[in-house]
Amino acid sequence: MDRTTLMLEKIAHRIQEFLAQVQSAEVERMAALLGQGKMLRSKLILAICPNHPQLIDFCAVIEMIQSASLLHDDVIDNAQTRRAQASINHTFGNQNAIMLGDIFYAKAFFELTKLDSQIAQLVAHSVMELSRGEIKDVRASDTFHTDITRYIDIIQDKSASLMVASCAGAALLSGLKPQAYHTFGRNFGIAFQIMDDLLDITQPKEVLGKPAFSDFKEGRSTLPYILLYQELDPLEQAQLQACFKNADEQALTWCAQQFKAHHIAPKVLEHIHHYAHCALEAIKGHASLEKVASSLIEREF
Repeated sequence: MDRTTLMLEKIAHRIQEFLAQVQSAEVERMAALLGQGKMLRSKLILAICPNHPQLIDFCAVIEMIQSASLLHDDVIDNAQTRRAQASINHTFGNQNAIMLGDIFYAKAFFELTKLDSQIAQLVAHSVMELSRGEIKDVRASDTFHTDITRYIDIIQDKSASLMVASCAGAALLSGLKPQAYHTFGRNFGIAFQIMDDLLDITQPKEVLGKPAFSDFKEGRSTLPYILLYQELDPLEQAQLQACFKNADEQALTWCAQQFKAHHIAPKVLEHIHHYAHCALEAIKGHASLEKVASSLIEREF
């Protein structure tokens, strides 16, 4: 077993210990069904700060906050699946999913008070940004929009903010100046989310762990659809807008054909490469972080 795998297991175990302190068998049962996911924020933290007495606790706090945000997201989106299995809200109801998310947040913030105040402030600010991004996302879901700046603004808050706190916090643990890692986290988080949005239109359900093309059906104007809209004639643009939150299989097949005909995936990749380049430039020379970041961006799922 390599060191990263061993550390990730320790982080998962620490999360279990934190949840056991809540003294609720129901919480532990639901949390076990939620699982840990890929723990990519912890992988970044470990690449920046390989050793520190509070390293495991910091990673556990970040992962619990990420899980809390996903639990709340699934309620907002009325999601049926998460990580290739039934979502917590689908299995136990929205109320339990929301309260489980609140417990994850509360316990994470309790443990966060034991860390350096500058790190605690970073993480708390990121959760504010994350929540602000969710509000923007819900508001944007009313109608299909074609504003790339608005799209980036939403994912910078909703997706990149916790990456920023993870990376800048890890830098502080290591005694490094956090600004470069703040810049890295923001750009990496944006690139990673755009990649997720691209995979939504290129990968099957079996790979994604959720139905393909789910973003558009749930009311998200993601970059692939925005770029496609720019390539269509007015009648086709109207047809794409009609699919928003109302796409049947025939409509999704049409969308897939249009993505291929207008070479949208390579255009999306250009944006991913731009933000990935900005991220890697910010921490140039930090070989271990460059390696981890590159492997995560170049993932297939």
